[in-house]
Amino acid sequence: MEAPIPINTLSNISINMKIIENNDKKYNLIITNSSNKLLINIINENSLPKIEYYKEFTQKELSENGKFFKVFEDTNSIFRTLKELFENKKPKISEEKEYVKLTIVPLLLTLGESDLIIPRKKTDDKKVINDLCDVVNSQGKEINILKNKIKILEEKIDVLEKKIENNIILKRIKNENTLIGDIIKTNEQMNLICDWIDREKAFKFKLIYKGTTDGDTNEIFHKRCDNKGPTISIIESTDGQIFGGYASKSWDKNNKTDIPDPNSFLFNVNNKRKYSVSNNKGLMSGYICDFGGSSFHEIWVQDNFLLNGGNCDNGKGYNFTKYELSGGKSSFSIKELEIYKVDEN
Repeated sequence: MEAPIPINTLSNISINMKIIENNDKKYNLIITNSSNKLLINIINENSLPKIEYYKEFTQKELSENGKFFKVFEDTNSIFRTLKELFENKKPKISEEKEYVKLTIVPLLLTLGESDLIIPRKKTDDKKVINDLCDVVNSQGKEINILKNKIKILEEKIDVLEKKIENNIILKRIKNENTLIGDIIKTNEQMNLICDWIDREKAFKFKLIYKGTTDGDTNEIFHKRCDNKGPTISIIESTDGQIFGGYASKSWDKNNKTDIPDPNSFLFNVNNKRKYSVSNNKGLMSGYICDFGGSSFHEIWVQDNFLLNGGNCDNGKGYNFTKYELSGGKSSFSIKELEIYKVDEN
């Protein structure tokens, strides 16, 4: 407990304290001792604008509000006692429409509680408007601060995303097992296909079949490509179209039925377009690069394809318009066909 305050210092000093009622209503209580009067000001902190209650009490007026105040000779003594009392027992506040009741709870219960009625101050419309403007301006400043913080965070996220993307691209470029060969000639083309598979990952590719050097027959294709897991098939037609497909399931010459492959897709590098599967028949894995299943044959590379070429269907098995995949033709001549095994790096 603080040392007693000399009586001659009690004039024009205040008790200022926060009071919370019912776990949500917050009040600011200010009691000032001035010119033999207690000035009591209570502010409802929850209201907007804030509601204030105010009254000045003489010692005589206070003595009429219960036994507690009757034992004091002046407001100095009352103020000193209230200051000490509030360190141990806070007063209670109950709010009505036009006033609040401040209840003093003495340490000696025999004195009983004393209630002080504090009326609501008359509203100053100009002050209310100014207070509301201050709140709006303050909130506007806070919103601008938050916007700036969000902008900074977004910029940091962009930097991190670019670093991640650059790291993935760097991995792809540094890896000697790339798609770059006689058909795919640039990192840009390779990264396009990698992104179509999964833009969040890096991949390594192994060339397992090349038509012009290994032979263009169905038998050789399956000898080199069967049971290899995910593969990328890349066709270059004699009129410069580069297109093909990704199969997440293995090729298998012994399987002449449809193999559902919802993760498969077709693509055209020239148009920079990826065509997702729309019919789950997927692959006819017993043939050469037969995407679309027995019903559609969206790509169908024929046996002895360097002579006989291949065919493109109308896009019912994958999402493309008629013959769009091969550059607008139902049949195409093949300059080269490469098959790459796909593994995550």
